[in-house]
Amino acid sequence: MVLVSDVEIADLVASLDSEDMLGFLRLFPTDFATQMKIDDTIEVNPTTPSSVLCLGMGGSAAAGDFLASLANYQGDTQVTTWRNYQLPNWIEDDSLVVATSYSGNTEETLDATSEAVEKGLDIVVISSGGKLAEFGNHISVPGGQPPRSAFGHLFGALLRTSISQGIIPNENLSGLIERLEETVEEFNFVNNPDSPSLALAQTLLNREVGIVTAAELECAGTRFVNQLNENGGVFARSNSLPEMNHNEIIAWTDESAKNSQALILLTWSGMHERVEKRVDWMMENVEIDVAWQLHCEGESLLEAMLYSCIAMDWISCAVAILRGKDPSAIGSIQSLKEHLGQ
Repeated sequence: MVLVSDVEIADLVASLDSEDMLGFLRLFPTDFATQMKIDDTIEVNPTTPSSVLCLGMGGSAAAGDFLASLANYQGDTQVTTWRNYQLPNWIEDDSLVVATSYSGNTEETLDATSEAVEKGLDIVVISSGGKLAEFGNHISVPGGQPPRSAFGHLFGALLRTSISQGIIPNENLSGLIERLEETVEEFNFVNNPDSPSLALAQTLLNREVGIVTAAELECAGTRFVNQLNENGGVFARSNSLPEMNHNEIIAWTDESAKNSQALILLTWSGMHERVEKRVDWMMENVEIDVAWQLHCEGESLLEAMLYSCIAMDWISCAVAILRGKDPSAIGSIQSLKEHLGQ
């Protein structure tokens, strides 16, 4: 385990965090609250769509994943996230297409949105500008930050629009933002020397990370992996319960995993009682030195999801800082974009 003092952490952050990623993480609750309070949501169609297709890539697609999970357990409309250049063949005439690209210039999203327009489908676009805004029905979010740090804006805008369209029921947000702000203070490893994010991150170094979630939090597992990849620069993968108990569980109980793997189990209070028993068995029987159960606190599925976002953001950035990596640096992604632009 890497041991660092509070002073060393502050110095490391000052020298490594070139785009103030941690500053953006502190604003997550405010970003989400700002979007939820806006009252000029676009009314695309007076009737609820038969289905919703959320176009996006990377951090911009995560908002669709979170909405899909809420719709699965609280709504009456199917929501699907789509990460590709072309639309799925099954798309229906009365489907709603929501295209999200923080920059507004993600090529896969632009291509799929163009196809949706050609098919005459109802569309809504969410971006900070770029070419995507030219399609109309544009919901603008503030620019000027790494896309993955703008999740509060992107998901807030999508959730607000979905509620207005009758895709999912309205949420009672009373006290939610205040509790999220407390969660930020809990996981802020710069200001809080007892932050669990730093202690957890220290145990993940030099290990491949497996994220296992309750099925309702599968979206959080996917985003956690992406944050560890992009912020921390480390390999990670995700799976969910009960599915992983029918396959991946064998690998976790093998002696070979003991020193090479780290397990993080994301749980919440609304899990099926049988999943709770599965979690208990996992924590008692996995053959590894590093196994954490991270309980996502909250009075609703939405709050548990947002809690998980705050936790994963700070943990992944703690991994980056401890590895001597700038959490904002995405050199290989930029290099690929330059190659594709030739």
